[in-house]
Amino acid sequence: MLAGVSARAADEAAPTSDWLQDRLRLSGFGTAGYSWYSSTDADYVGTQQPDGPGRTDQSSGSLDSNLGLQLDARITGSLGATLQVLSEYLPEGTWTPRLSVGSLRWEATDQLALRIGRFQSSTFLATDYRYVRFANPWPRPPREVYGVQPTTRLDGADLSWQMPLNGGRLQLRAGGGEVSSGAVASTAGKADEIVYRGGFLRAQWESGGWLASASFTHDRVSFAPSGVVGQALQLLAKLDPAAGEAAFVEDKPNSALALGLAYDSDTWVVQAEWARAWNESILIDRSGAYLQAGHRFGPALPYLMVAERWTHGQKIHSANPAAESLLRVLYRNQHSDQRSLTLGMNLELRERLMLKSAVEWVKPDSGGTGLQGNIGPGYSREAPKSERLLTLNLDFVF
Repeated sequence: MLAGVSARAADEAAPTSDWLQDRLRLSGFGTAGYSWYSSTDADYVGTQQPDGPGRTDQSSGSLDSNLGLQLDARITGSLGATLQVLSEYLPEGTWTPRLSVGSLRWEATDQLALRIGRFQSSTFLATDYRYVRFANPWPRPPREVYGVQPTTRLDGADLSWQMPLNGGRLQLRAGGGEVSSGAVASTAGKADEIVYRGGFLRAQWESGGWLASASFTHDRVSFAPSGVVGQALQLLAKLDPAAGEAAFVEDKPNSALALGLAYDSDTWVVQAEWARAWNESILIDRSGAYLQAGHRFGPALPYLMVAERWTHGQKIHSANPAAESLLRVLYRNQHSDQRSLTLGMNLELRERLMLKSAVEWVKPDSGGTGLQGNIGPGYSREAPKSERLLTLNLDFVF
């Protein structure tokens, strides 16, 4: 009798189980990373990380390591939801999991879709898969470019429209919202909140192995640095109120433009991006570019990448000598110009398992710290050394 009841219960549960399998999909991704940096006076840090390999500890697993889980749900034929939770090294120096994606997507037609909630920002080529390092051709996005506009996620909404064009597919996307993140000072591992509020436009064209993108972001940025930088801005306001008002980063206009082009075939991988950001505050205008080229030999992809970051000088001046001297110091401390050369090898071990190794030579320009962080007292700004970063990462998806 019990066997008969169990069989009937299983038959009744089967439609529900099939419905869940058809409408829910759980997946994940991650990276187990190891890195070593040659400097003893500075750290190689991620865009929003307080420390990394180098001065803090010669080797580290925090630079690239992460773990993410994603749940995709098809609520109706035209309505879907995505939930992604990610654990990575945060500006606060913790690994606390956070919601990196939480959005609803309504497909009004085959060409038009509306998305609301939290999703990845659409500035660069690596947008939706920025954290899924397995899907990208390098161990991490080049900081020279991806740090120009250091936003990774957006809380808001966007509207996308797509159509066939010249044998490919053109997608136009427009949206806006707010993003807040940690901004790490170059001389100490202190994270202060920086908030962007605004909108963006993005165009992307795909055809065969080609991918081209262009994006423009215009928002208003607020940033209240603590410590020495915050004290310097307060002193500037006392010395020259007009210069202090111009320097304060409180609801000030900020814009960014980014262009990208990639080609990926069975044999060749070539990718390049350029970006520039400018604003009306003490934050320095900055640009960056990189070019990567590699050739596949079966499961192996050796590649070479060159990248450069440059800044655009002092914008705010003062007739007060003391205020002008202080302004020069504030701009000089943001001088992040550097060049890098990377020789890497990606090796596909299995269908969903990738081993990535790379040697990167980093050379900050004279007068600054480049993109390094946690700068020590022995660091020489006038004659910065060329440093080496060694990376060995295991990327996986499931």
